[in-house]
Amino acid sequence: MPWWSWILIWVALGACALLTLVLGGIYLFRKGLTAMRAAGEALEQVADRRPAVPVPSAPAGPVPGSAVFADPEQMRREYDEGREQRRVARRDRRVARRRARGQMQSLTDLGLN
Repeated sequence: MPWWSWILIWVALGACALLTLVLGGIYLFRKGLTAMRAAGEALEQVADRRPAVPVPSAPAGPVPGSAVFADPEQMRREYDEGREQRRVARRDRRVARRRARGQMQSLTDLGLN
């Protein structure tokens, strides 16, 4: 085999490798553009579906950090009242759920025990 055949083989291999890299780059670039378009459309759909949340003009509850300077007995009463309200709300949801499923009720949930 003459010496110049090796040069032709290596040039052909290099050209094939370069062609593969260029075509792969083009393929990835086009896929990236398609993904970006799809992401943009998805974001537009999400933005269209999101309901506008009204911004309250004044805070509905206590200002954060106000408990530091509040009376500890008052904070304990508020905590206990809130805990009792949450407990009653859980019990009411449990009774309603069992009633909807046709399950037996607990006597303590109904206040009979």
